[in-house]
Amino acid sequence: MEIRQLRMFREVVDAGSISEAARRMNLSQPPLSYHMKMLEQELGVTLFLRGKKNIELTSAGKLLYERAQTMLSLERAVSREVSKEGKKKTLRIGVTPSTSILLNPVLTRLHEEDENLVFEISDATSFRLRERLEKGMLDCALLRSPLRLDGLDVHPLRKESFIAVGNIDDFCVKGDITLGELADYPLIIYRRYEPFLHNTFNNQGILPSIQAVCDDARTALSMAQSGIGLALLPHSMVQVIRDIWYRTVAENSLETEILFVCRKQSQSNPLIGQLLNLLVETIQDS
Repeated sequence: MEIRQLRMFREVVDAGSISEAARRMNLSQPPLSYHMKMLEQELGVTLFLRGKKNIELTSAGKLLYERAQTMLSLERAVSREVSKEGKKKTLRIGVTPSTSILLNPVLTRLHEEDENLVFEISDATSFRLRERLEKGMLDCALLRSPLRLDGLDVHPLRKESFIAVGNIDDFCVKGDITLGELADYPLIIYRRYEPFLHNTFNNQGILPSIQAVCDDARTALSMAQSGIGLALLPHSMVQVIRDIWYRTVAENSLETEILFVCRKQSQSNPLIGQLLNLLVETIQDS
């Protein structure tokens, strides 16, 4: 198995089809299909099922995709270290859809101070970013609680309340909204917050009506905009909300915390400390 094959396989998965991957890679489709068949023959497994328009990964394909991501990330790191590109300082940062808002002004300041600094940004869920940190694929990440982070260096940055977001007519009034009032509406929630939210409602003897569960703040916001229900989102998402009503959830126990997390081995990296200090300054000034 060659690195080149893994790159091709990853491109096919990311593109969703061999034809689209070939177009992105400026290749004709037959050679790419041939490489995928050779990879499957070498491994002795079927990596994906070929449909008319899209592919569907098998369990073996999903495993290879995860391992390929790790191997290709490490291969890029090694390549930088042994080439001229390796002389540039690189900071690999992970962000979730609801924490990336904090990062942009900080990256601008870092770039102004050092134009040789290169940023590699990974956008994923907190769980996925935690895994990448543990595997050494990231230097640091902006994550959200609740989340177990054993063995990692954690710096709490800011606690935030939740907001309810939606276009349902009788919801669109001024003022905060209570848990009891939320129980009258269909709710859209993060999958990772599901136990936490259920416990918060149950502690007050309230049974929420969960309409949809998703893994991404952007998905929840999109569903709320379509009128499916009210999305429960961290308060910082107000910075990206447009043309939709939101109200703060009046419940002190219902809050999340933004966390700056890095590997303990990365603490000696001065760029990590510089980034953390700028994040703290940005939050204090906001």
